[in-house]
Parts: sequence; C-alpha cells; structure tokens
Amino acid sequence: MVTSTDVATSRLIAEDLALPYPLLSDPGWAVFKGYGAGAALGVPLPAQFLIDGGGRVVERYLCDLVPNHPPLDATLGRIPAR
Repeated sequence: MVTSTDVATSRLIAEDLALPYPLLSDPGWAVFKGYGAGAALGVPLPAQFLIDGGGRVVERYLCDLVPNHPPLDATLGRIPAR
C-alpha cells in the first residue's frame, strides 16, 4: 500500500489498520505519478495495482466517479501464497 502522507502519519495509519503488508510513504507522489494515478483537490486519487512476481502490472483499477475496483480482500486473494 502507498500513501501520500509523511512517514510519521503513514506509520500511524499502518498501526491503526493493522496492515498485514508493507506501507510506503510517498508524500512527493512519485509512485502515484509513475503508475498514472490521477489527483483531485490536492491529493492523489485511490488506485489499486496487482503486480506479479516479475514486476508486471496484472490488473489496474483507477478511481473514477463510479468505483470499478474489487474490494481489497478480493485483490489480495489473487496473490499466490509463498
């Protein structure tokens, strides 16, 4: 997961949500821009990307007026167990 917040705020988010995966703090939006996520009202818009072991984007869901992305649990369920 990537946030646009600073490191301290991102740590609080990760702790509050008890995330079972890493959280990257990206206050400069480099990752958001690199993956083509849009922005509105001064913040990046939500997006989901499923990236395979070879680094290829397998699925891409960008925020729009009508949410078209699956729940996060469904996306994570597609990742093979290690």
